[in-house]
Amino acid sequence: MIPLLCLIALAGFFIFDSIRIRSLAVPERVKRFSEGLDRLILLIPLIAVPVFAVLFLFVLKGRFYERLSHAALVFALWLCAARFYWMMVSFFKHRTILVTSAFGMAGSAAAAIVLTPLDRYVTLLHSFTGAGSILVGCGLLAVCYAVPVLFPRRETAKREQL
Repeated sequence: MIPLLCLIALAGFFIFDSIRIRSLAVPERVKRFSEGLDRLILLIPLIAVPVFAVLFLFVLKGRFYERLSHAALVFALWLCAARFYWMMVSFFKHRTILVTSAFGMAGSAAAAIVLTPLDRYVTLLHSFTGAGSILVGCGLLAVCYAVPVLFPRRETAKREQL
């Protein structure tokens, strides 16, 4: 139950930060790095899906459902950590965003490290949620991708209008 509550709190941090950065512009000093990292974070799933498919089809045999939900959740946690790092780098002058992003990044990285061994993941989360554990991972992935789309930065909206 506690790991599930931690994941919900992590999603809350992410939503809070995404709403806060809506009206902020990325400083020119870090804009080039920030845009490159943002594009890389968006492309990572396109690289990860074929890798996971090859692993699940040819290397990892047995316990397919546990492995699939484990991969989705740990991947989502690392993706959230990367997105929080992007927020820290891009908006480092805003203390509230910096602090919440630091907590979010530390929390998601710590959760990913703790849940990385499959047996520990099954003990802590999969045994509690069962079939819903894949929904937890997919939900966290959806938050990582849907929230920036639902709450776009106004700076990018202005550029699209021109």
